[in-house]
Amino acid sequence: YVSPLLLQVVFLLLAFYSSRVQGERIEKIEQCGVHCSQGLRCKAKSHVSFGFCKKPPDSMSSDVFTNTSVSTVMRCDSSQRCSVHLRVSTVLQIKHIHGIYFCTFAAGLMERCRIVNFPKTQRAKLVDKQVNIQDDCLEVGVGQDMHITLKTWPWFCDMDVFRLHHAPDCSNMDIRRSVTECITGRIHYEVDVERKELAVSVSEMLEDRDYHLRLCHKGFLCTGTGEHVLLKKENPLKNATLKYSRPVPCLCIEGWSVMTDAPRVQVCPFKHRVEELWSGIAFDPVTGTLSWEAACHINAVVSLCELHDGGMCEDLAHSHQTYVKGKVTYSAVDPHPRLCMKFKTEAGVWVKCPFSEGDFPVWYLEVKESQPQLLVTSRVRASLSVSTCSRTGSDMCENTHTSLVDVVSQSYGPVKGTLQPIRHSVNTNCNNQKWHFQYLYIPLW
Repeated sequence: YVSPLLLQVVFLLLAFYSSRVQGERIEKIEQCGVHCSQGLRCKAKSHVSFGFCKKPPDSMSSDVFTNTSVSTVMRCDSSQRCSVHLRVSTVLQIKHIHGIYFCTFAAGLMERCRIVNFPKTQRAKLVDKQVNIQDDCLEVGVGQDMHITLKTWPWFCDMDVFRLHHAPDCSNMDIRRSVTECITGRIHYEVDVERKELAVSVSEMLEDRDYHLRLCHKGFLCTGTGEHVLLKKENPLKNATLKYSRPVPCLCIEGWSVMTDAPRVQVCPFKHRVEELWSGIAFDPVTGTLSWEAACHINAVVSLCELHDGGMCEDLAHSHQTYVKGKVTYSAVDPHPRLCMKFKTEAGVWVKCPFSEGDFPVWYLEVKESQPQLLVTSRVRASLSVSTCSRTGSDMCENTHTSLVDVVSQSYGPVKGTLQPIRHSVNTNCNNQKWHFQYLYIPLW
């Protein structure tokens, strides 16, 4: 009797030592079979059921199996039509033994066994000799964890040998090029920034299948943008041109062969262009709503901030919103050039000032140099509180006079309202907006 816990520990240790490096080359064979040394003409066939194990003879050694190893090979009908097999090798002392069982088991599958028979006339001549036995007809799935058990025939108790082997997956170079379910094709591209085009070529695709190419936005799924091309297998040139609108990091070129459950490959040319996500800012001047929606799935914290001299942007209180998907909106926003949006992600912090880049209508103040006068210019409806104040310190300014300026937006040109203040500093505040801050102007009159 062998403890299940001990078996589990053995399996884990064997898995660690027998796992392959994914870059290792895998041998290709044309035919699988069983091979025995010493001129032993062994034969193999499938086996289904077992009875109970027998007590081994007293003269039988407990080390029946030695130098047992498991490796991976590929049996290939052609360069792109290969299947993955296990090659199990062992050295056996055949006294009292008529043959051996090679059994494999994987999660979710039934145990499968092959029995290798030794001819009676030959085994009598090899009683005191060791025989090398190798079977490479044990098929395995790509990337599958396989339990392998070797048993004697007759099945003697406590003689079994166990191995755990992890078959290489599609990341292995030989598997990726030779096993149909792993062949995705290799995508190459060049970017034409001015035309917003991707020149795409495909190599190492399935030779007897047409091939799909498309652009998609990668998230939980890769959602197509509408750009799609079918490359015909008869065409020796596997090239296409795909147009894109924005070079966002989740924009990917996706390719796959025309067949059921075909594996897909995705290449994302702009994956490092995170800053492109912040261009999705919109402003409604009628409602005063500022919004942002990402073209890609991203985790970010968004806030409003006031841009100061030197480039620092101070967050507005209670403006933080956590973004996962959908749209971030701020209502009743003061559309001033110094009002900005700040985006924080694991990759860094970005600040975008939509009202300073000429994309949206704004209001601002300027000093008329020819006369002591402030000019209020706006392309949106704004109710402004403009105060003159006397500076009492480096950061303090005491109000001395306040005036209200109503500016109503019109469709043609800016609307201007003027104020004749005394010769002091000027505080300006947008009264009818939730997200705003005071602006202190110090005219040089």
